[in-house]
Amino acid sequence: MQRLSQALGAAFEGLGRGVVRRRGLALALVLATTALILGLAGLQLKRGGLPLDFTPQALFMDAGPEVAQVRQVAEIFGRDDNDIVFLVQGPLGTDAGVAALRALHATLAEPAQVERVESLITASTASAGDGALQVQLPFEELPPAAAVAAAVADPVLRGLLISADGDTTAVRARIDRNIDRVADLGPVVWDLVARAEAVPLPAGMRVLPTGVPYVRAEVVKLLLDSQLTYVPVVAAFFGITICLLFRRFWLGLAPLVCVLVADLWAMGLLVASGQVFNVLSVLAPTLVLVIGVADGIHITARYVEELARDGDREAALGRAMRAMVLPCFLTTFTTAAGFLSLLVADTAVMRAFGVQASLALAVTFVAVVVVLPTLLAFIPIHRVGRPENTQAPAEARLLAAVDGLVRRRSGAVLLACAALTAGALALGGSVRTNSRLLELYSEGMPTWEAIHIAEDELSGVIPVYLYVETDATDGLLDPAVLGAMGRVEQALRAQAPVLWTTSLASQVERLHGILTDQPGLPDSREAVAQELLVAEMAGRSMLDGMMDEDRRRGRVLVLMADAGGQVYLQVRRDIEAVARAELGGIPGLSWALTGDGFLAASGVDRLIGDLLGSLGLVFGVIFLMFWVMLRDAKLALVALVPNLVPLAFTLATLGLMGADLQTSNIVSFTVAVGLAVDDTIHFIARYQAERRLGKEVDAAMSATYAGAGHAIVLTSVLLVVGFSALATDVLTSTRHFGILTGVTMAAALLGDLFLLPALLHRVDGDKGPTPPRPLHSPAP
Repeated sequence: MQRLSQALGAAFEGLGRGVVRRRGLALALVLATTALILGLAGLQLKRGGLPLDFTPQALFMDAGPEVAQVRQVAEIFGRDDNDIVFLVQGPLGTDAGVAALRALHATLAEPAQVERVESLITASTASAGDGALQVQLPFEELPPAAAVAAAVADPVLRGLLISADGDTTAVRARIDRNIDRVADLGPVVWDLVARAEAVPLPAGMRVLPTGVPYVRAEVVKLLLDSQLTYVPVVAAFFGITICLLFRRFWLGLAPLVCVLVADLWAMGLLVASGQVFNVLSVLAPTLVLVIGVADGIHITARYVEELARDGDREAALGRAMRAMVLPCFLTTFTTAAGFLSLLVADTAVMRAFGVQASLALAVTFVAVVVVLPTLLAFIPIHRVGRPENTQAPAEARLLAAVDGLVRRRSGAVLLACAALTAGALALGGSVRTNSRLLELYSEGMPTWEAIHIAEDELSGVIPVYLYVETDATDGLLDPAVLGAMGRVEQALRAQAPVLWTTSLASQVERLHGILTDQPGLPDSREAVAQELLVAEMAGRSMLDGMMDEDRRRGRVLVLMADAGGQVYLQVRRDIEAVARAELGGIPGLSWALTGDGFLAASGVDRLIGDLLGSLGLVFGVIFLMFWVMLRDAKLALVALVPNLVPLAFTLATLGLMGADLQTSNIVSFTVAVGLAVDDTIHFIARYQAERRLGKEVDAAMSATYAGAGHAIVLTSVLLVVGFSALATDVLTSTRHFGILTGVTMAAALLGDLFLLPALLHRVDGDKGPTPPRPLHSPAP
């Protein structure tokens, strides 16, 4: 480690000196590199669009059996999760209302990417008439008011296409099953929305878009809009805050510009390499921002210290780079190695996030150590100031007071930190993993309102199903199979979040009642087949979406409320027990309870559990890196402990907010790990450097507080102020991230400025001064 330190120190001292001597060339290289990376990223975007994948399949294991089964069923029956739903509220039972509904149906059916459109306009009803099956197209054959009444009376249409009071209907446009990625889905969705908005509506009628594909496309749009809105705002907050903290405009601006360039390089290279961003990895830019800003502030603060020694800009920047390159290298690559360890995770998104975060952090290190010295080299010496001029007197007094408190009362500080952490863990004990379709939306947003109208008035928009497969042609027509499917369907209807079901069993039972005025099912396959033939001859097909052409495979289709992933998983467990009892004993029959609703719930649950479980592995890797760095297992363990504090406080904040642990806020834990490790390494590296100068523990600790402690305070205040702007966003995920980041910063300060020094006093306090070594040579 010493040889690595010396080699890196020498190399980067030369880099710092060389940048000052050739600052024009260095700036030209930075600009050319930025242009090249953005050009490559632009070409990739032009070829394939924005590489985003938020589908439930992306949350699950690669080519897992459940994903394969969902795709198989989609090939047979189509993709129910690709229905964009337009809710129409208003005077449906009028000529103007029917004309608007007809126009909406027609315009949505025009695009080639739409497989079919289902609405009241083409819906048929079935009833008994003169001892035979009577099939009608109400909106073709009846006056508007009578057509609405007929649709409401039909148990298949009621709930699916029309509300019980007849005031709300749904027009469902099935998008091509092969259009899956958000980059491809988005343009189709927005084209359909634009077409719907162009339809003239009578007074009192409105149309609300909703459905799973709409939510997926809108979430991406809202996230991108949020980034475009809040990145400049956060950057402005950062700029103002960092300049106030350094008390110098150009000195404060340099780290901010540097980290923005780092973000451009990191994200540009990931896009150019064809990486697909999922629900976790889209937040990699935030991780780059946090780590990059922290390292940039530490280098800038050290440069100010070194420049105060002799006023030689070239020598000062060289010494600052020599002193800071190893801590910055360790902060970046320790965190990157921790994330890279996620390659052993079960879920594909976790592995992708591990790779992308690691690559982004590696690029960030290169950007910080190249771009920041280049920018600092252009700042006139008289605009840099001395350390005492770039640090507020109140901050210096506060750090000195904390140093004195920890020195005198290290035991009490340890007990207080332990008590606070234990209390945080207790507050966070009620937090559970969960996921919802609307987890990013705030109450009152149009989509939030539309989903709740669909649930309250109709049947919801989230599909699941019981898939049944027999081993013989016409096997599904066996009354024993239909009866078992019907009993499972009844069990599904009894579940609170289930809003609507249909199956071949329930449709045959209703058809049998119409034709024979008898309850139950026909008593033979032949009788079932005969009644289905009657229905088809009358124009009422029972096969579409319920059974394949061989009558061997079928399903119970279910629409559910957005009740949350944990509720979905409990429903699945309950119904699987019923299905095993009803279907398990039928020879030659296999079944599965699946669909994108269950798939997403299971995938998110696995994802969050995988991430939380992987934190142990991440910390294991970080411990090994600390051990290599410090060459002392006890000190490595001491350095690891403060990194657990931000995680506990982040969890406690979720508990106080009454929020679940979701994919939209799990990133806060990764930021907590990244920031805590970064500050810990800077603090302990400075402490070791001071000890190597031959200083006693107390003197070394005081110097560390004045140097690294100052930079840690600057970083924390900067991030809290900058990310506080996010707390005003309409997206729940962004708002929670702003709040959780502030808590993480405060907890990291507690861990690094109180807990870590107290532990070092206890562990290292009984040792004498470390023999001086010519390493880093911090300013006396």
